[in-house]
Amino acid sequence: MNPSLVQRAHDIEEWVEKCFLDQHGILYTYLDTETEKPLTDSFFTPDDAPICHPGVTPAGWHRYENCSMTTAAYMMGLLYRYMVERDPVALERARKTFHALKHIYEAGKQLEEGFLPKLYDDKFSEETSTDQVLYVMYALDCFHQFATASEKVEVDRMMTHIVNFWVKRNYCYTYFWMKDMPWPMNRFPTLLLMAYNHSGDPLFKKEYDRILATGVTREAVEARLLPKLKAGYEPMPFEKKMNAYLLGELDGSVSMGIMEMCYLLKHDPQNTWAPNWKLSIQQQSDEAKLVLAPDGTMYVHVLVDMETGVSRRMEPGFFRENEAGGHSMGDWVGFRYAAGCRSCDSTFIARALVQAHVHMHDAGMDAAARNVFQSIDLKGLRSYYDPERFLPELRHRTRLYSGDGTASWLWGYWQGRADNVFGE
Repeated sequence: MNPSLVQRAHDIEEWVEKCFLDQHGILYTYLDTETEKPLTDSFFTPDDAPICHPGVTPAGWHRYENCSMTTAAYMMGLLYRYMVERDPVALERARKTFHALKHIYEAGKQLEEGFLPKLYDDKFSEETSTDQVLYVMYALDCFHQFATASEKVEVDRMMTHIVNFWVKRNYCYTYFWMKDMPWPMNRFPTLLLMAYNHSGDPLFKKEYDRILATGVTREAVEARLLPKLKAGYEPMPFEKKMNAYLLGELDGSVSMGIMEMCYLLKHDPQNTWAPNWKLSIQQQSDEAKLVLAPDGTMYVHVLVDMETGVSRRMEPGFFRENEAGGHSMGDWVGFRYAAGCRSCDSTFIARALVQAHVHMHDAGMDAAARNVFQSIDLKGLRSYYDPERFLPELRHRTRLYSGDGTASWLWGYWQGRADNVFGE
């Protein structure tokens, strides 16, 4: 691989170790781009409208919102670097990151063992999400092969309790204001198979088979455009006006969907649903490439022409609530960001395309991933670019380094090296 890119990977890792970790080794969700330090409340002006949570300061929310997810993704990057370079420093840091995840896990016992809380300002909260769970389970599964005997016991125990937490609740749990929300069922076969592989408990395998039999992986998991192309979808007023489908914030959905399908294909390749899993990877990869910008970033939202299927960057402007036409999308999909701005979270997509390589061997996927890693350097790991495309009260979001984007850069690059995705 390009020596300068290897050096970039090492520089990013050293930067993370110096600036991005709290006292437990948890990787912050965001950093201040000016100070390269954790956010303080003075970061926000009275005119800003930051995301926050009851009882948590805006800085506290932004420091730790994705704490399990970012930390687990960083651990994956370290483990893949160790596979490539056999540098004991990488494994030592991965082990330290494992203990950071254990800190989060132990804090969750205040509710119940197996609960992975969002530790706003290193304090227990009852907030969690299945993306946090998926990333932690993935990292624990990967770490297992390098763990000591006692660590293996811990990993198996943690993974078993984490999945049991959701099984006992019939896959429902409150998400912010949405009480007892049913979480997407297509996410759980992967988690159940992981739990079975690490516990040997046949109840997990039985539940895995039961959920698969309902057809939850029949179609592309987490797809965003595919449902709109099917008959019966009524476009929003905004989409009718533009004669194009609004497609956005694919980084999270694509990366999780491909993570899930790749794990299933690796560990259950003879399953009758396996062809659907491969098709899902292809469909999600095709959607993801629609939002990638030539400079290696991603457009947070694009418009996909209803007639040609060609995507285009949105013109500056802001999607308003009343243009949803009854669709329950809300700020969740970032209406107020739907102005063609760019983000470094293209690294999520690049990482997903690297993972897909093992099963798809698609040169287009490989080239798209390579462009992201070659184009985005340390200073480019920003949550959002293009402040002029944001409402004034949201422009502070362009002054944030992305912990998620940074960890995904490292994971994707080193896994690409380990799996020889780049052909060098």
